[in-house]
Amino acid sequence: MNKKITGTTGARDRRLHNLGRLFRPSSIAVVGGSQAEGAIRANRRAGFPGPIWAVNPNRAMLEGERCFARIEDLPYAPDAVLLALSPERSVEAVEGLSAIGAGGAVCMAGGFAELGTGGRVLQNRLRQAAGDMAVLGPNCMGVLNLFDGVAVWGSDNRMEATGERGAALISQSGAFAFGITNIERGFPLGYSISTGNQAVIDAGDCIDAVLEDDRVSAIGLYLEGLEGGNRLGGACWRALQKGVPVVALKGGQTPAGEAIAISHTGAMVVETDLWQAFARRFGIAEVSTPKALVEALKFLTVSGIPRGNRLSAVTFSGGLNGLIAAAAPARGLTLPQPSDEGRAALCAVMPDTVPIANPLDLNVPFSSASGISAENGESLAQGIANLARGVSDMITFFLDVPHRDDLALDAIWLPGLKHMGAVSRELDVPCAVAGILPEGLDLQLRQELINAGVTPLLGFADAMEALSVGAWLGQAQLRAAGRTAPRLLDAHPEGAGTQMLDEAASKALLRDYGLSVPESRSTTAEDAGPQAEEIGFPVALKVLSDTIAHKAKIGGVQLGLNSREAVDQGITDIRQALKGAPGAPSSEKFLVEQMVGAPAAEYIVGIKRHAALGLALMVGRGGIEVEAYRQYRALLLPLIEEDLAEELSGIGLVPGALGYDALCAAIRAIATFAQAYQDRLQTLDVNPIIVTRQGSAIAADALIIFSSCSETALCLQ
Repeated sequence: MNKKITGTTGARDRRLHNLGRLFRPSSIAVVGGSQAEGAIRANRRAGFPGPIWAVNPNRAMLEGERCFARIEDLPYAPDAVLLALSPERSVEAVEGLSAIGAGGAVCMAGGFAELGTGGRVLQNRLRQAAGDMAVLGPNCMGVLNLFDGVAVWGSDNRMEATGERGAALISQSGAFAFGITNIERGFPLGYSISTGNQAVIDAGDCIDAVLEDDRVSAIGLYLEGLEGGNRLGGACWRALQKGVPVVALKGGQTPAGEAIAISHTGAMVVETDLWQAFARRFGIAEVSTPKALVEALKFLTVSGIPRGNRLSAVTFSGGLNGLIAAAAPARGLTLPQPSDEGRAALCAVMPDTVPIANPLDLNVPFSSASGISAENGESLAQGIANLARGVSDMITFFLDVPHRDDLALDAIWLPGLKHMGAVSRELDVPCAVAGILPEGLDLQLRQELINAGVTPLLGFADAMEALSVGAWLGQAQLRAAGRTAPRLLDAHPEGAGTQMLDEAASKALLRDYGLSVPESRSTTAEDAGPQAEEIGFPVALKVLSDTIAHKAKIGGVQLGLNSREAVDQGITDIRQALKGAPGAPSSEKFLVEQMVGAPAAEYIVGIKRHAALGLALMVGRGGIEVEAYRQYRALLLPLIEEDLAEELSGIGLVPGALGYDALCAAIRAIATFAQAYQDRLQTLDVNPIIVTRQGSAIAADALIIFSSCSETALCLQ
């Protein structure tokens, strides 16, 4: 099973090869005391066939295993090691293990980067000590391989064997992974991996490693932060291309301080927006709850990815049909009506009192000599097949089945369910049975359904989300077909300070990259009137400042001035407004600018830097009122044309609309500028971009903020 990881080179290639040893070991060592005993018990219970060695200089035996005094005393270099030690001793142990050629280690200890500066120093030492060795953590639970009965894990654990196919769960939270592996039942899980602080091995590395195991059918992620965007995204893209879908739950999406950012883009585009843009780019499906993550992984593992979003739904309840009809479109699912042939076949066997529609209420008699009936599971299955044949991408039977216990309910509830696997195979579409309540299907029934190739889903909302995830991934696979792997711009650290450009300097830079801007002049108060006459009335008059981000909010903008006298009065009004205003410029400079024609619509296009994802672009409706409209979408750079078209459609802009082509050209110009200055650009607002009634797109205002440079000229090169 320890195949060499493909597609990588150098040090990462060697480390990922060792990660395969850690995940699929032939030998295991535990270093430490009582906290390591649980791993020994879990491996024994799972039937791990290889040697399990214990290292502890102060004990003769650990959970029945003879203890070696030192790592160097082990018979040979182990593939996998659990370190149940203090932070300092963990670093020392990693050094020793790397020296003898161990494959990988799980560093359980906390007390590293999560504690601040001192912890970061220690974590850097751990990273350096690892060398080519694969180290999970620190501050993590480790890895469970339930395919092969392996626990390099900081606790005893349930170790139920998984069949030939299973999901891999990769979680930054150890508690999250521990809970799922010990609480969830009837969930085919092959790997549970806790990455912790990701000092050496990150989630992208883990994805690449589990992709080498052909038994992995789907990958679930629980992410608390985003680091190494290209590594993580590239691994998810490789999974999508291989047909192994990735589903993610992202925590911590509202960091403090976003709302007080200087620019509109900085204030509006928060972590949630950037994560969603990242997920869309790399084909990662999103879920909203831990249970939805489990249900989605279960559906993808047991039933596979649907070809589309068409759902045929079956119930024993007309009332439930209304819930499904309302929930499906909200989840991006359609409910196609049966074909003419299917309708005719259903009409021939269904009672006259039952409407033939999708969702279908199987309100049928218990017994029937000629038609469909509850006791005749094959007739129910054929009815479901006739509903879906030729029109659906997936089928779900929504019902709660009373737990059998001492109740003789098999004849009422179970006959139709027993034939759902046959329906799935006949129509070649995924099939599921969804309990409306979280406990709507008992464990025995869930396992029977899984064995038949039918997914048991639990809880109405989570089941609908799982079906929606499947449909989204089917479309993502189609979009990805034939496309080269996307990338992000390299992330650059923020500078020690920032440098704001005034509007004239900002527009001059952007104009060089193809952005249309009005004719304008930078001028003094005395020359503003003559300059306005040269441009031609009406004009806009604005204070020029590299300290004021939002001039209009403090009275620094006068619009629609039609004479020299109006310009002179505008100067007076701006001077009065700026008296005592925070950030008011120490010297007077003004911008006189041609007024843009009557707007048909106004937009904002902005850029924001992210520490892990590089630069993000935001486009939104409303111009300076964008925060009231809240209609905006975020994309990551470099720009991908297909993504741009899709995101613009999300705010109601489609090809052929007035100004669509001109706005797209403006967005491309801004994106090109941002890429050219990617190492120093912090944020950018072009707001508003006015789409005129003639269909042109003109930037009426612009703000650029760079990282500080020692010399202004260097910033503008």
